[in-house]
Amino acid sequence: MEAHEDDIKITVRDLQRNAAAVLKRLEHGETISVTRHGRTVARIIPPDPAEEAINQAVSDGLIDLTELSRARTAAQTARIRTAPSAPGETPLSQTLTELRDEDSDR
Repeated sequence: MEAHEDDIKITVRDLQRNAAAVLKRLEHGETISVTRHGRTVARIIPPDPAEEAINQAVSDGLIDLTELSRARTAAQTARIRTAPSAPGETPLSQTLTELRDEDSDR
């Protein structure tokens, strides 16, 4: 596993000693490569905002997890009923469709 150019590199020991500071950097969107003896052993990435929005919607009961897990295409995802979005927010159905499209591109 190789670190990406824009990753911040820290050692396992630094991670253990400075976990709160590392988490703060992740909150600001930074990606961290963790090294042991000069070799990258892990990458810690910040959460995907769209994925977090879906997880929260499932937790709040706005999206049925069973129905979501059955959706295999963007069209099926778009048919999942969701609560209305607040003005200025991306509708959850659109976010779901985008995530499904990203998964199909991989």
